[in-house]
Amino acid sequence: MSTAITLRIASLVLLPTIALFGADSSCFAQDQAAGVKAAIDAYHKAIESRDLSKLEPLWAHDDDVLVVNPADKTISIGWDSVRKSWESTFDAIAEVKITQTDGPHVRTNDNMAWSTGMVTADVKFKSGDTRSAPTLETDVFEKSGGKWLLVSHVASRVPK
Repeated sequence: MSTAITLRIASLVLLPTIALFGADSSCFAQDQAAGVKAAIDAYHKAIESRDLSKLEPLWAHDDDVLVVNPADKTISIGWDSVRKSWESTFDAIAEVKITQTDGPHVRTNDNMAWSTGMVTADVKFKSGDTRSAPTLETDVFEKSGGKWLLVSHVASRVPK
């Protein structure tokens, strides 16, 4: 077999392989980001349901997780504290609708991911008061058991 034929055969085999692996890493990153976005969507739906049993499986349950919501007076650190914070929030809210207005903008690195995005939270409190609040969300996720779990959620009011 001539050298030219050998080179052609090699290029026919190698180029698609290189293209496949290059595309694979890009597809992997897109799949990772899509998984994080799905976790964010599930989180918003769980908040809208005001049902802790839907919220609990979306969080890592360890001593280092934290949540800060716009109305919070303290930072809740550790799963027990985070859970109590959401219990208190759900006790005060009659209805909530979360609308993503920008993002989420997701970055992943191995088993960690972080995202930022803007939402509008339309809240009706049990007291009858209502509030529509543009909110900046910053979330950190850890991949565990094939699932993206929240380890940090910070929601900040946007200055007017």
